[in-house]
Amino acid sequence: MRGEILDFLKMHDVKYKENINLSVISPIRIGGKGDIVAYPDKESKLLELMLFLRKMKIKNKIVGRMSNLLPMDDKYNGVVVRTDLLNGCELDGNLFTASSGATLISCANLLCKNGLSGFEGLSGIPGSIGGALVGNAGAFGCEICDTLVDFRVLDLNDATLKTVSRQACYFSYRSSGLRGDDLVVISARFLVASADRERIRAEMDRCRDIRIKTQPKEPSLGSAFKKPDKDTFAARLIDGCGLKGYRIGGAEISKVHAGFIVNIGEATAKDYYNLSEYARKCVYEKYGIHLEREIEIMR
Repeated sequence: MRGEILDFLKMHDVKYKENINLSVISPIRIGGKGDIVAYPDKESKLLELMLFLRKMKIKNKIVGRMSNLLPMDDKYNGVVVRTDLLNGCELDGNLFTASSGATLISCANLLCKNGLSGFEGLSGIPGSIGGALVGNAGAFGCEICDTLVDFRVLDLNDATLKTVSRQACYFSYRSSGLRGDDLVVISARFLVASADRERIRAEMDRCRDIRIKTQPKEPSLGSAFKKPDKDTFAARLIDGCGLKGYRIGGAEISKVHAGFIVNIGEATAKDYYNLSEYARKCVYEKYGIHLEREIEIMR
């Protein structure tokens, strides 16, 4: 089967790497070997690859920047499909179209340059459009679904491309109807507002400065847990349990922000997972609140 995968990638001119350490491409620097990591650079190649993998029943995971994804320590015996090279963006007046692999940071900068507002709060999130839509990424009172008009997906169930309106898809706090393995985000369109460039830049700088002051510099996956409700922050609950600086192996609950689990050196996925479970246990025992993970575990 491995030979068939490689033959397909070569035949369709899809860039790939073999036997790569996933820790090298993970922001938290955790992960075992990845058997094959593919980098399609055209939408057509992504579609053909995903349909091939589904038809052949080959284990696969499509990922963006992996900023919210925890790879396991064991080897991933399948195909990891990265969208890095699918990063095109277009502007048509106030209508902004971005491919799934375009980063939120690059999108925010492009919009700012053109005097268009709507991504300021997202400008410091180190993820891509596709992943952001799946998790309805947000910060500073802004969520990616706020300006969303519609998005294009490949439905692997019937091998068709579909355009889905914002209203036709479920979006909630850090969640959407896109979770699962059947829909692949191809691109999305957003309606953004004209605004003064200096005001947009000032807001982006304000968000950046807050992140620098309040978030850890060590490798992480961002917020480890969702807010239990709109008025309760997971970080405050974890801090209230006295867990800042608590470690398991190379994973630590950040001394700067208790909502982050950071890699202080040679952390494993098992360290991260066990530490997150311990934090959840402590919070439940003290407050009676079940914390829900914001990160996804790659299996």
